[in-house]
Amino acid sequence: MTQVQALQLIQDDDIDWEKYMQESEPQMKVRGIESWTPMMVNQFHGHEDEGVQGAKLPWGVTQDGLRFRSGEITLWLGINGHGKSQLLNQACLGFAAQNESVCIGSFEMPPSKNIPRMLRQLSMTNRPAQDYIHKMMSWLKGKVWIYDHLGSVKAEQLYAVIRYCHRELKIKHFVIDSLMKCVRAEDDYNGQKEFIDTLCRLARECEMHIHLVHHSRKKENERDMPGKFDAKGSGAIIDQVDQLITVWRNKPKETEVKKCRDRGAAVPDEILKKCDAMLICDKNRHGDWEDHAFLWFDPASLQYTSDSRRKPMDFMRVAK
Repeated sequence: MTQVQALQLIQDDDIDWEKYMQESEPQMKVRGIESWTPMMVNQFHGHEDEGVQGAKLPWGVTQDGLRFRSGEITLWLGINGHGKSQLLNQACLGFAAQNESVCIGSFEMPPSKNIPRMLRQLSMTNRPAQDYIHKMMSWLKGKVWIYDHLGSVKAEQLYAVIRYCHRELKIKHFVIDSLMKCVRAEDDYNGQKEFIDTLCRLARECEMHIHLVHHSRKKENERDMPGKFDAKGSGAIIDQVDQLITVWRNKPKETEVKKCRDRGAAVPDEILKKCDAMLICDKNRHGDWEDHAFLWFDPASLQYTSDSRRKPMDFMRVAK
């Protein structure tokens, strides 16, 4: 059995999508008051030590004030080639370890390429043993799903897939990678606004957290990190999402390291100690943490770590 066959795939040809094409939010909004009972009990009698609610990222510095709750959208922003999809894959493994199921729609990379990256991150090595691949696939079953579609996708079809994931699979997180595959024209501002607006309604309707990957404009000076005003397209994209996370790869450091090695010189410690990447939260509508986290990259496992020792995380061991 191949890696792709072993993982759970959602394929367009396998499902009659018509019943998931219809809007259902009006029905969802008319609810008996008793449906709020658990929320009210928790609000009046919840434990004070429960703290911030929602799924956590794997990096400790982010966990007190940055969470991923149902009914919200996070925009993952970054320059092309800066590792945002790879970092988000690692975050999804973290969600899975918290028993928060995920469906990944990676429209720019086929499952045959994306799944091996996740298995390297999960195994903490660049070449997991054959028996361990089966063990990882067994652990991932019921936690991670893949929407097997490559290239552009019609917005209506994507909405149907999200509803299917909610109704049939009870999935908690949905990853859309990326916006440009759903609304192609960079200057189609109305199309972008309508798409984001519908995703916001779907997140609420399906009680799901939607993660949307988007490209930022490349800066003239690669030392400059992109911010919320550098997102391609309409300003409504940033306005409507609940959280904005920017991923920046420290290419200036990579350039300095390469120069040293090209001339056969040792790389100074002050260069090596610099972070390999940064995770920056520029918008956090319902949380307190609008800051940045320094990350270091481990090439073997493709993991981002929170300290310069680059020790990978064992998601299967720490799973709750």
